[in-house]
Amino acid sequence: MRDWLVHIRRNEHASLQTQIREALVSAILDEQLAREEPIPSTRKMAKSLGVSRNTVVLAYQGLLDDGYLVARERSGYYVSDKALATVAPQKPAVRLKPSGAAVDWARRLTKDPAAQANVTKPLDWQSYAYPFIYGQVDHNLFPLAEWRDCARQALGKKWLGTWTNDTWAHDDPLLVEQIRRRILPRRGIMASDDEILVTLGAQNALYLLTSLLVGPSTRVAMEEPGYPDVRNIFKLKTPSVSLIPVDEKGLTLPEAINSADVVFTTPSHQFPTTVTMPLERRMELLKR
Repeated sequence: MRDWLVHIRRNEHASLQTQIREALVSAILDEQLAREEPIPSTRKMAKSLGVSRNTVVLAYQGLLDDGYLVARERSGYYVSDKALATVAPQKPAVRLKPSGAAVDWARRLTKDPAAQANVTKPLDWQSYAYPFIYGQVDHNLFPLAEWRDCARQALGKKWLGTWTNDTWAHDDPLLVEQIRRRILPRRGIMASDDEILVTLGAQNALYLLTSLLVGPSTRVAMEEPGYPDVRNIFKLKTPSVSLIPVDEKGLTLPEAINSADVVFTTPSHQFPTTVTMPLERRMELLKR
């Protein structure tokens, strides 16, 4: 087999085993390896790539299970003659002619979310000495050992029936209990289990609240600068979104707030300035 068909990169996120499998699958599907062509032994492949033999054994076993390779006793590994049988032949794309008048999507679509302003983040942010962005994980601070231990426990046979159970309209009771006992009290919130709703994240939670509280005639006031995603969500529901300045104490309280039906603010940790709103201003906001 040609040596250049399989090469690995040590700095890849994918494991060595995965890289070997993907390289061989690509070579087979691209017909760079013919049917019935022999594959190097696990020992020879491991020596060629500079990896452990066990890594190659596991990669080959996966290819055997998937039907790309066959093993012959005292002979070795070969490309399966059925490897390409399940791969649909590629056909040139056919451009269909419209059967009638073209759809006027500009008239049919009531919103254009793609036109909204959004924060852009560089994909290579980790290469920056001081990446001033939000919503990303610092790998140096991630509790990898604890995460691995939790994953090991969760994937054990003891908990299999728990996390594979479809609770349908109910949240995971164990997760709800941890939120109620450990997270909410730190924020001064006391809630019962039936008052907690687990969402897919902050944006999902804000969208649900907006769907319930904001309509076409609702007047919304929010911080400026503030969370751009929630501003976009509000503007999908109402054109009346007022941007209220922020000072060193958080959201200011001009007269415009008095006419608002909904006010969005982040008093504990203002986004993105990180300032904290003092108690006096919080109480004044509630009175408004």
